[in-house]
Order: sequence, then structure tokens, then C-alpha cells
Amino acid sequence: MARKDSSGVENSNSVTDNIAICERNGLKRAKDVMKCGVNTIQKEKSVYDAIGMLVERKLTGLPVVDDTGLVGIISEKDVLKLLYDKQYVPGTVQDYMTREIVSFEEEDLLADISDCLIHNRFRRVPILHRGKLVGIISRADIIRAYKERFKPKGSKEKSTNSGPLAKDVMKCGLLVIKRQTPIYEAVDIIATRNVTGLPVVDDYMNMVGIITEKDVLELLNDPGAESAKAQDIMTEEVVSFNHDDSLFDICDCLRNNSFRRVPILNQGRIIGIISRTDIIVYILRNKSTIFQR
Repeated sequence: MARKDSSGVENSNSVTDNIAICERNGLKRAKDVMKCGVNTIQKEKSVYDAIGMLVERKLTGLPVVDDTGLVGIISEKDVLKLLYDKQYVPGTVQDYMTREIVSFEEEDLLADISDCLIHNRFRRVPILHRGKLVGIISRADIIRAYKERFKPKGSKEKSTNSGPLAKDVMKCGLLVIKRQTPIYEAVDIIATRNVTGLPVVDDYMNMVGIITEKDVLELLNDPGAESAKAQDIMTEEVVSFNHDDSLFDICDCLRNNSFRRVPILNQGRIIGIISRTDIIVYILRNKSTIFQR
């Protein structure tokens, strides 16, 4: 339980209150972190217009608006229903959007938004100003805002004068980390490579766990976070599929769970990842054969 001292500043005996206390004492609020210039779509637009925007702009959700303001959101999960049901429905965005939305005001504390995203399945929330949509905050945005919390004390930034490194240029088929990878390296990959989960593997590429955005957010309250290793916070029970499993089974799994990607294995070794976005791309490219009247 937090309390205030004679100066009006809150104190706490609980580590888990630290972030919230810092926020209430004048640190980050929604307006300090949110992404402005929000991609939106009108509710009367075709659902395929929404699919195209999700794929082209690499989004996991689109706020839906009309003349009155924000009326819903259409997410990857909403779109996956098209593939799973194997039906061609030439509907509009409002036919598929989620109408019940959790939103925050731009003056709300980032700690409260972080807590909301930890305890709910959705991974981003709209930010409002006087009832109007002005921005978006995702789990990844919060991780980027707090990334420096995970840097080991005394560490120095690498020089950027030597030019680009291989990892800055190469196209990776699969991003993975090892059990002993320092947590800051894992957080840096999540924050800079736009991924929501990192598989943890052994020396033989056997999957032993995964680190997700939620795992990282829950570590924000740990004062010893900078010394943690991947194995300290990874989720060991991971849902995975074999390379010859049905795509519809994978689609069903991603519709009904909070995670948005699954590892693909071959004889126990990880060989790839399938995300909700990957399936949506498949829908977009093959809609003429998938959705037969």
C-alpha cells in the first residue's frame, strides 16, 4: 500500500508499487509515449480495405471511426475469423470490428496503461483527448519507453562511428536467443525489431521457452532486472506446431489465445514462426481460392 510523506510524495514498502509511484510524482504519462498520427479506418469501408492496411502498414489493430469519433477497433483476431470460418462475406469493417474498447486519456499514467496491457489479451489501447482519438500505445511502446531500466549498471553504449553492423542490415529468417542471453539484449531486440516474442533455444536449436512482451512488462517492477538472464523470465510452456500441421488449426489457436505467434518445429527443432499477420497476408493473397461462394 502506497502512502505520502509530509512533502506529499508517495512512499511504499512494496517493490511492485515503484513504477506507479514514479509516475504519480511527475514521470511518464500517456501523452509522453503515445504514437500520434493514428492509422484509422471508416466503419463503412470494406473489410478487405482493413486487411490491406493491416498488412501493408504492419499493424495488429486499426481503430474504427465515424463522424462521431472512435466507435470500435478491428484487430488481427477479428480478421482471422474470415479464414477459420472459410466463408466469403463481402462485409464492411463494422461487421467485424470489436465495439467494446478500453481506452485512456492522454494525461493518464503510463503505469496504469502498462498494468492494463499486462492483465488483458489486447496489446494496444487508444489514447483520447476530450473524447477524440489522438494516439495509440502498445506493449512495445511501453517497453521502448522503459528499455534503459534493463541496462546493466556501468555499461556503455557501443560506438556508432564504425558504420552499420551485420545485424543492422541482414534479413533474419528467425530471431532467437539463448538461456544465458542478458535480458537487456532480449529487450533491445523486442524494442527495435518490432517482434512481440523471442524464442529461447539451446545449442541445437531445440526450443526451451519464449520471452514475450508481457514477460518483459512484468519485470519492470524488479529492481534487479538489469542482471537477469533470458531463462529467468521466459515462459517455458510454449504452444508450438509441426511444419506439416494444418494452417486452420494454427489459425484457430491464434484466435483463441492471447499470444499472436507460434513457433513451427521440425523434429523438435524450431525452424520458423507463424504470426497472425502471416495468416492475414495469406488471406489477402489467396482470398479468391479460400472464400468460395
